[in-house]
Amino acid sequence: MNHREAQALRLGSSHYPCAMQRASIEKSTASALLCGPAILLYLAFFALPTLLGFAYGLTDWSGWTKDPRFIGLDNFRELLDDDRFFAALRFTLFETAMIVVGYTSLSLVLAVLLDRMKVMRGLVRGLFFYPFILSILVSALLFQYLANYRTGAINTLLRAFGFDALAQDWMGDPALVPYFILALVLWHGLGFYTTIFLAGLQTIPNELYEAAQIDGAGPLATFYRVQIPVLMPMIKTNSVIALITGINLFPQILVTTQGGPGYRTFTAGYYIYWLGTENDRQGYASAIAFVVFAFLVLVAALQVAFFQRRETDL
Repeated sequence: MNHREAQALRLGSSHYPCAMQRASIEKSTASALLCGPAILLYLAFFALPTLLGFAYGLTDWSGWTKDPRFIGLDNFRELLDDDRFFAALRFTLFETAMIVVGYTSLSLVLAVLLDRMKVMRGLVRGLFFYPFILSILVSALLFQYLANYRTGAINTLLRAFGFDALAQDWMGDPALVPYFILALVLWHGLGFYTTIFLAGLQTIPNELYEAAQIDGAGPLATFYRVQIPVLMPMIKTNSVIALITGINLFPQILVTTQGGPGYRTFTAGYYIYWLGTENDRQGYASAIAFVVFAFLVLVAALQVAFFQRRETDL
């Protein structure tokens, strides 16, 4: 190698870090351009409203005044002595627990049955998924019509077949109305959760089923040893979605019972709405909304951690 070639080699080596630096800058710029809109949307529609909600929770804002008065943590202290809030929270947690268990178990069983069907699987799957296409409000209105004590289809059929004693005030009986709400929620979303599980089942290779048969595993053992481990990520996803659905239970209450009978079906979401719209206490409602949001984040994090540990064990 002569002197000129050696000098050219040294110059090329000195330019190499600059080229790498330019490539890194271009990559960072492209990432910023791609992620920027999503970050702006997150800040505009999630982070900023959350901060504003907390700020309003520190005031006595009625929703009408332009200059709310700062009262510090008074709203949060009042919340600790609010029996109606804790009653609404208990009802919300009850419905949420039933929704999570109901959605996860029923949709899992239904998905396994559909996966084993050889004929008309698409038709049956479509029938179960159809309610999810409907608006929640439409589903609630439909259930309200079906459960009407005097003219509803359920009681009309019971009376037509001579079972007058079984006709109930499904939305007016405090003992029955929680299960009426639960049935409405499960009917509306069951097809969605079933579809997620069914998609997971269809990714299981036949070799795993054949190996299970060779080992002498029956249907139940195959379900626990082959299908459940594969479906664990879907179980985690469905459980978190069901948890959010339960905590945010509101439009079904608004359309069907309006919190009644009495305050029996007040959920946390409906109580926030009731305080803000009918009692002009937007500040206190904002404080409760922030507490419910923080509680939801905590429970969702614990739920994800639990399922991650289960995946590790499996």
